Amino acid sequence: MKGLQSGHISVLSTYLILVLGAVVMMIPFLWMVLSSFKEIDQIFTGSFLTLPTQWHWDNYIKAWKSAPFGRFFLNSFLMSIGTVVGQIITSSLAAYAFSWIEFRGKKVMFIAIVATTIIPFEATMIPSYLVIKELGWMNSYAGLIIPSICSVFGIFLLRQFFLTIPKDFMEAARMDGCSHLRILIQIILPLSGTVLATLSLFAFLGAWNSYLWPLLITNSADMRTVQIGLRYMVDKELGTQWPQLMAASTFIILPVMVVFMMAQKYFIRGVMHSGVK
Repeated sequence: MKGLQSGHISVLSTYLILVLGAVVMMIPFLWMVLSSFKEIDQIFTGSFLTLPTQWHWDNYIKAWKSAPFGRFFLNSFLMSIGTVVGQIITSSLAAYAFSWIEFRGKKVMFIAIVATTIIPFEATMIPSYLVIKELGWMNSYAGLIIPSICSVFGIFLLRQFFLTIPKDFMEAARMDGCSHLRILIQIILPLSGTVLATLSLFAFLGAWNSYLWPLLITNSADMRTVQIGLRYMVDKELGTQWPQLMAASTFIILPVMVVFMMAQKYFIRGVMHSGVK
């Protein structure tokens, strides 16, 4: 009985800590949403979570009209979807090779690839920029998407999951004359739905929230993304338009929330099923 009671206390304590953590993490989001309905002089006065005295829905209209957000959303969606598709293709091919194909130096090469995760983006930013410039991909979708289609995290994640698939499947397929590409497409990938959804979610979030790279290689409003659009809320003479900035931040984050809610259960399963082997 004492063990059962201590078990209940432990579970309740865990849930209490998780709820408190969720509340703390929600505070900045709530402040952003509430601030998007306030006047600028109400945002930084009083308690930061107080309700607006008057709800200014027109802040969203002003924010949307302050920049070509329709075009920005299109560019961000194309960049994010292209990045997702690219990472799934390249990561699955590389992960299959590191999982099921024997070749000299495989372990050393895999360790070297994983070790590149310690290299910060700032160290490769200028070389990547120069390559994109020489290829003539400045201010283009190719320049936005192609540098992000290879993901070391994606290769590692898929490899760890591929190693959990029974080897008998591959051996039976090889005996039937299947090529490596056919095995990957017809056997491995259909069994990897959850981990592919996890990789897709990470790739989409990374591309959608990208700011520095799109800012670096685009120079016209036609190719800007939503994150760069937030800069339009900062006026050199009038200062930062905080209500409009919070409104723009709110409708920019909505697609991310929708994607996460749709892929949440697959994300959890994918993380659980792709543990280090």
